[in-house]
Amino acid sequence: MFPASETNDSPTLEGHRHHIARAVGALTAGGRSARMRADKSALALGDQPLGMWPARALSEVSSTRVQLGGNPIPGLGWSVLADLRPGCGPAGGIETGLAAFPGAALVVCAVDLPFVPAPLLVSLLHRLSGGHIAVAPRHRDRWHPLCAAYSPAFLPPLRDWLDDGRRDLQRLLDSVGALAVGDSELGAFGDPCDMLRNINTPDDLEAARARISGAELP
Repeated sequence: MFPASETNDSPTLEGHRHHIARAVGALTAGGRSARMRADKSALALGDQPLGMWPARALSEVSSTRVQLGGNPIPGLGWSVLADLRPGCGPAGGIETGLAAFPGAALVVCAVDLPFVPAPLLVSLLHRLSGGHIAVAPRHRDRWHPLCAAYSPAFLPPLRDWLDDGRRDLQRLLDSVGALAVGDSELGAFGDPCDMLRNINTPDDLEAARARISGAELP
């Protein structure tokens, strides 16, 4: 079981404490899991729930952690924040996290991204300290907004975006001038296709189980 979310606010990975004075690790778990037809966060991957995998990575980014939406993940023990605007998708979850921790940077990882390494998340946070409003991987011409770091300055344009009835984080990240971390930089942390692989379907879950067992699917 990981420690509860209400601790101190400094990043915990050695060598990165000084870059951001206050940061929160946020596990997004409010999706509908329509293609999986089950609560993805509690599905078993190896000997633990799927949601524990990205939670472990976030635990190395900051000692303040929170779950955004969804049901509590068995054994995790983090506080769960309900969306301020239910039905607004991932954008609503990010708004909830930034609003709950005024002045803090938010490092986000989705519950269905089990193979995102902690050093990548720490790197996103470190890059954010350079004055960027948001930092996210950009792979195959698409942002990955649920593996990203957001500064407090992202909250006002995000609120305006949602107020206008828009939820598309791809276009919002373009419009605010987010810093893209491209494939050449992502490669320092692993295979981008592997790290950013979502577990959306039963077949995806079977492939992930095969990956961690060292087996190969036919």
